Amino acid sequence: MATHQIRTTIISLIGAPGSGKGTYGSMIASRIQNCTFLSVGDVLREQSLHNTNMKQVLQSGDLVDDGLVRDAVLKHLQQHTAHKNNIVILDGFPRCQAQTQILSTWPKNLRHMMALHFDVPDDICITKLLGRRKCTICNGSYNVNGVHTNGFNMPPILPDVGSCQRKCNRESDWEKRDDDTEETIRKRMNVYHAQTEPVLKYWLEQDKLLRFVPYNGVCDIDAICDKVKAALHNMNQVQLQ
Repeated sequence: MATHQIRTTIISLIGAPGSGKGTYGSMIASRIQNCTFLSVGDVLREQSLHNTNMKQVLQSGDLVDDGLVRDAVLKHLQQHTAHKNNIVILDGFPRCQAQTQILSTWPKNLRHMMALHFDVPDDICITKLLGRRKCTICNGSYNVNGVHTNGFNMPPILPDVGSCQRKCNRESDWEKRDDDTEETIRKRMNVYHAQTEPVLKYWLEQDKLLRFVPYNGVCDIDAICDKVKAALHNMNQVQLQ
């Protein structure tokens, strides 16, 4: 009798820092059956707690060594996708042309099916990055900056009345990430344009690239999910909810 191989379908997210791909990715994952969200940045930041060199690289805005990223992502995927067929929304890999070559060396049960590109102008991304906040009490993620320009309508992301606002002090309990400084953000933008944008060509040549402009921020999540679900449905990968 043939043995059924557990298979993981991977959707990579591409977008400039501050494009919102992490927020959208986690929301997409919550709306598709057997789907999880994995932020490579979160995995690396967790590892940097025990690795001073990695922490310095992350804070500088440079890209972490390809081998370290590969090992961290593979280890996480193999630990969390070993027991059932599923889909992973992967934020942060591949991030440069060299990393696209690594994909061919991954186990066959880890299959990159497509990439989703969030196309957002730099000035809007910078504004949103400078507004990011994390509540140290309730662990909520918020954004104090809104954007209303060039067709984009992105209000601030603030807690609902009765949640964080009752328990937490925005002035003392909300904090910024160490790397969310304007100098580091602009450096990350330059790195993105130089190293990550060519990855779009890789996916485009394989006809596996979806593009989305989130003019209304998280209010566009239904339209984004519909686009992803349609692509998955066309390839007979998942049962839609």
